[in-house]
Amino acid sequence: MDTVIFLLMLSAIIWFWQDSMRSREIAISYARKCCQSMNYQFLDETVAMRTLKPGRNLSGNFSFHRHYYFEFSLSGHDRFNGSAFLIGQKPESIQLNHPDGIIIQETQN
Repeated sequence: MDTVIFLLMLSAIIWFWQDSMRSREIAISYARKCCQSMNYQFLDETVAMRTLKPGRNLSGNFSFHRHYYFEFSLSGHDRFNGSAFLIGQKPESIQLNHPDGIIIQETQN
């Protein structure tokens, strides 16, 4: 019985790790595309998770709400913060803290 519980816990941990890595790749792609569309540089080519919360998606099913942090540059000599928000593995919105004002883009459902 202990072996079955151990294997179930191990399977859950592996699933969560794979789900998190896939969501991170989606956030990187989403941030990169947004920066490219505005002619900004996506710095370091990576994102960092800021928050992870359990919640529900638009269908009412369980999913994780993830908030990722990244940096972008206008000219290559400056750094500004940005955030990407995902529900499950679906991008919901992106926020760029531009020096002239905050830019928020939401995905179309």
